[in-house]
Amino acid sequence: MTGHSLDWEKLGRYLAGESSPEERAALERWLEEHPSDAQVVAALDAATRGIAPAESVDVEAALRKVKGRMHSAQAGATRGRWGTYVGLAAAAALLLAVGLVLRGTPAGSDRSATQKFATAVGQRRDVRLSDGTRFTLGPLSTLTVRGREATLTGEAFFDVVHDAARPFTVRADGAIIRDVGTHFTVHNDGSSEVRVAVQQGAVWLSSARDSTTLAAGDVGVVEVAGRLSTRRGAATDDDLAWTLGRLVFRDALVSELAADLQRWYGVQVRVTDSALARRHFTGTFSTEPTDSVLKVIGLALGARVERQGDTAYLRAATPNR
Repeated sequence: MTGHSLDWEKLGRYLAGESSPEERAALERWLEEHPSDAQVVAALDAATRGIAPAESVDVEAALRKVKGRMHSAQAGATRGRWGTYVGLAAAAALLLAVGLVLRGTPAGSDRSATQKFATAVGQRRDVRLSDGTRFTLGPLSTLTVRGREATLTGEAFFDVVHDAARPFTVRADGAIIRDVGTHFTVHNDGSSEVRVAVQQGAVWLSSARDSTTLAAGDVGVVEVAGRLSTRRGAATDDDLAWTLGRLVFRDALVSELAADLQRWYGVQVRVTDSALARRHFTGTFSTEPTDSVLKVIGLALGARVERQGDTAYLRAATPNR
């Protein structure tokens, strides 16, 4: 707290009992130095007791309720002083209404509404959560967030604000990724494996069969059957290339290739030859049109590409006569 102004966001955390020890001590010192303001805060404290949080909040109704209680509780403050704070109290009530102050909620429970973020084919999306955590969602991906718990289908890069008491957790198929203060990517196409690459800090990665801690530069892979493998120091700049609009493949199986092409270009790839399905592809794409991408892939795999609408068939090349 500085000067003679109240920080209503900090006050909201203070009234909810969610301040850090340092923030609480600073605010209490400020209130001791400003007894008239302390009276107003005490009245606001009394006015907001019993307002239960809800996932869907009628902000206007909450404002009317808080203002009504504040006016009935103004006996301890002068009317002139109180009038100065009515507008500010309304701003504080807005914070209360959207759930910043959560009266009567058991400690440690999940107190946030569920948020769902999704992208279309070829689209990326940057999001900042209320706790400061940021993520970039890859094309045709979905992330559902409730508090510090998230469920991912597709691909995302996370820049997590660490909280030792409430670690940020991402679930992707059979994998659970828990941050230890970090930047990391998660690739989950829903058909083969979940791949986690750590750029900074560390994460705890677990499956139904095993668990491990990944440090900066490490890559962890959870297969469909639950087997977990770790490649120390295997993370590269390629793991973040997609956040810049580049699709990079390094010795990728055709199944991985197909999943990413559907997310980025909206094309379903069908492989009609089992030998083709076992081949690997290396290449990079950025702004090339879909047909050019398919042509490059066909040449690299030694396959014929036949496109029918949004479906591309990879067939064994006809031998030269």
